[in-house]
Amino acid sequence: MKVLWMLGGIAALVFLLDRLLLWLEWRGLIDYRRTYPGRLNSGQVGPAFLAIQSLLEPEKRHAVEEQAAVRTEREDIGDREKPT
Repeated sequence: MKVLWMLGGIAALVFLLDRLLLWLEWRGLIDYRRTYPGRLNSGQVGPAFLAIQSLLEPEKRHAVEEQAAVRTEREDIGDREKPT
């Protein structure tokens, strides 16, 4: 019975600490759970999976090469459109 009380107390403490950290984040004092400071955007994840797939399935390597060519082409077009 004593163990259940301790586990309940620990769970309550963790919950209260989480609420405190969320409140501090809402006040703008810290980055905790809802701001995702180090989160990857979806544009970074796709090429990583394609690179892994090209290692596992070499016959699909052309997809990785094509995506890299398109990305380079977009960057070149973006550089030309910027006024200097």
